[in-house]
Amino acid sequence: MQQLLTGKQRLLDQNGERFEGEWCEVKLSSIFDRVTEKNNGQSTNVVTISGVHGLIRQEDFFKKTVASETLDGYFLLRKGQFAYNKSYSNGYPMGAIKRLNRYDDGVVTTLYICFELSDSNKANSDYWEHYFESGLMNKGLSQVAHEGGRAHGLLNVKPADFFSLKVPLPSREEQQKIAAVLSAADQEITTLQQQLDHLKQEKKALMQQLLTGKRRVAVDA
Repeated sequence: MQQLLTGKQRLLDQNGERFEGEWCEVKLSSIFDRVTEKNNGQSTNVVTISGVHGLIRQEDFFKKTVASETLDGYFLLRKGQFAYNKSYSNGYPMGAIKRLNRYDDGVVTTLYICFELSDSNKANSDYWEHYFESGLMNKGLSQVAHEGGRAHGLLNVKPADFFSLKVPLPSREEQQKIAAVLSAADQEITTLQQQLDHLKQEKKALMQQLLTGKRRVAVDA
C-alpha cells in the first residue's frame, strides 16, 4: 500500500506499459465535497465508525443504541460516502476515515466530518478508501489537529483544515489499477483468515477428542 499509494512503485497501464509522470498534489477539497445533509426522519439506521468493522450499526457494535432518541439533527450518510471519526482508536492514532459500504444509508453524529467524491470521472472511490486506510493522512492530520484539542478523546480537526490537506493525485486510470491490486490483496487476506479460523476450529475439536480419551492415538511398541 505504501509503495503504490505514494507512487514509489508504478503498475502497468492498459497497453502493458508502466505508468509515468509525476502525480500532482491537490487539496482534498478539489476531490471531495462536504456532506452536511440532516436526517430529518429519513433514516433510523444509526451507525458508528469502528477501526476494525468500518461504518457499522450501533446496535451491532455496542449491543445497544447510544444515540439520542431524536435523530433529525444527525447527518444522513448515503452508501459510498465517507465519514471521518476524529477520535483515537487502536491502529488509528489520528482517527479513522471509513466509507459506508454495508447499508444504503446511515445516520451519524455531527461530530464526524462527512464527504463524497465531487467528480467520479476524476477520482476512484475504491482507491480513496484504500488511501484513507493506509495511514498516509496521519502526518497531515497531526499538523492541523490543534494542541489541547483532545476534549473527550476527540481531536480538534476543523472541517476547513481537513479539506485543505494536500494529497497526491494520480490519473483516474492509475487510481483504478492500484485499487484493483489492493482489493485483490484484501480478498486474499480474507480467504486466508477464513481458512485459518476453520483450522483453529478443527484443532479445538481434535483437542477435545484427544484430551478426553474419545479418540486414542497409536503408540509405538
